Amino acid sequence: MSNAPPTDLDTAMQRLAAAPADTPAEISARLAFHAELSRAELFVLLDAEITGDSMAPRVFDLSDVRAVLAFDSEYRLAEFAGTAAAYAALPGRILVSMLAESGEGLSLLVNADAPHASLMSAEAVEWLAATLSGPAPSEGQGVAQSFAAPDLPDSIREPLVAALERRLSGMPGLSGTVLAGVLWQDGTRGHTLALAGLPEETHPAVARAVSEALALSGLEAGALDVIFPPERMMQAIAAVGLPLSPAPFAMDEDQAITPGANPGLDPSRPPKLR
Repeated sequence: MSNAPPTDLDTAMQRLAAAPADTPAEISARLAFHAELSRAELFVLLDAEITGDSMAPRVFDLSDVRAVLAFDSEYRLAEFAGTAAAYAALPGRILVSMLAESGEGLSLLVNADAPHASLMSAEAVEWLAATLSGPAPSEGQGVAQSFAAPDLPDSIREPLVAALERRLSGMPGLSGTVLAGVLWQDGTRGHTLALAGLPEETHPAVARAVSEALALSGLEAGALDVIFPPERMMQAIAAVGLPLSPAPFAMDEDQAITPGANPGLDPSRPPKLR
């Protein structure tokens, strides 16, 4: 058993392993695992140090699949390897995209040393990569006539709130998050997520993140409008809507990257698999 500190990803994996098979609870737990995987930093075993713009992950032949191994911490990877090993650290969303684009039908085994290790088939990897690379949400202009408490059944509201809080946790600058019902001036009704404190240049990326959160929760991405209202309007929305509680941004010194520990990896231009 590993002595590695728990992470959000590992916690999601434990919940997935504990969920009864072929039940709504398992589906929900699997989607939550996919969401955590997409936002986590993963540590991948390599055959050799990264050179140039490519990297060679170590591929393991399991019973009926070929899999790349990834871990949720350097500590856990070191425990598994037992000796010095080449590795790459990169976001889960980039890793699944790279595996899907390799065309080699590779699966992904996460935290292989854990009793609740999770094996994503090649089909699951491709599905997640396609979900994360979906089209950006469309922009539009509308005038809200009034806001109200969200009118959603528990079966939708609870996973929606959990997905949004999970995805928005740790977002720098976010100072307010409110889910509300909305009546638009053209007479249509819907629901909106009002966000405060974020710089304007981040709005498109944040809207896309919300869209991904909905997709990874089994909910319809088009069922929620994301708005960034001015302060006075935000106060009015908060007075009637449902405030959410994503974890605040915090700098974790333990997660600082050691210079030279992962050569050749530019997060904006990840290496290609070879």
